[in-house]
Amino acid sequence: MHHPKSSVMRLYIPRKCGGRGLLSAKSMHNREVCSLRAYFETRRESAMHGDVVVCDKGLNPLSLAKEEWRRPVVLSTSDRETVWMEKELHGRFYKALHAPHVDVKASVQWLRFGDLFGETEGFVCAIQDQVVKTNNYRKHILKDGTPDFCRACRHPGESLRHVLSGCSALANTEYLHRHNQVAKILHQELALMYCFLEQRVPYYQYTPVPVLERDGVRLYWDLPIATDRTILANKPDIVVMDRAQSKVFLVDITIPHDENLVKAETEKKRKYLDLAHEIVDMWGVESTEIIPILISANGLIPVSLAHHLRQLGICDGSLAARMQKAVLLDSARIVRRFLSLQP
Repeated sequence: MHHPKSSVMRLYIPRKCGGRGLLSAKSMHNREVCSLRAYFETRRESAMHGDVVVCDKGLNPLSLAKEEWRRPVVLSTSDRETVWMEKELHGRFYKALHAPHVDVKASVQWLRFGDLFGETEGFVCAIQDQVVKTNNYRKHILKDGTPDFCRACRHPGESLRHVLSGCSALANTEYLHRHNQVAKILHQELALMYCFLEQRVPYYQYTPVPVLERDGVRLYWDLPIATDRTILANKPDIVVMDRAQSKVFLVDITIPHDENLVKAETEKKRKYLDLAHEIVDMWGVESTEIIPILISANGLIPVSLAHHLRQLGICDGSLAARMQKAVLLDSARIVRRFLSLQP
């Protein structure tokens, strides 16, 4: 399904480029007209083809007898991407998708797999195109006089960015739920890799155990780390202690908005730096690595994510796609529930 205000150009861009992958009947028609006219022009010397050219005086779209024929427009993928990029609202996601720190191929996996319902896919695209009817959209785009105040936290500026990742009223409920969904996917993958589990279950049915231990490996879930000196940031989402490698991994998940991916990753590394040094001294390991796992609220995946997963020893290429799908589904759920609130 297509939201009436979403980008039309994006409909006809291939899914591997971030579009919806539909074929434009108009473009296909125009392309065939151009091809057929070119075919007849190359065979004018043939008696039969020459007679057809002479007789066709506007009888069909080819207009073979006309010398000054107006060639119908056939937009290429790059032409459509240019139109998409130049749109004030629609183009914001395109520019974020093609930022140098974003993995374009991984970020459009959900479109390439095509395993969302059509209605959900259309709604996610509407969120990315920023055409959902928030108070900010109604005031500045529709201009219907709606006051631009958040209906949840009552602060000014109810934009989609605010709804997806900046509303204080949603931080400890909706955003936390979305964060935990991604964390559970990663925790279960680590538990399977270290043989704490025998088979995978759907992430929404998975309940992580606070501490798992086996063969010199200890896996912590959402537990504060007791330290000799006071360290405020002492509770990463997941901690992996591997005695065999003499390593500890501090894993923390965050779901920022699109333009905050680089900033959020830097902040996560800085946040747990003191804890990492303290763990090396307390637990007697050779090194402690800080692993920030980031996926934006709109499903953008940074280039660094694949490297961080390899650091954890995870080579399953589908893991990032599964985490991305969980983020997109929960972001769509958050927006739907938010819009159901009374303005």
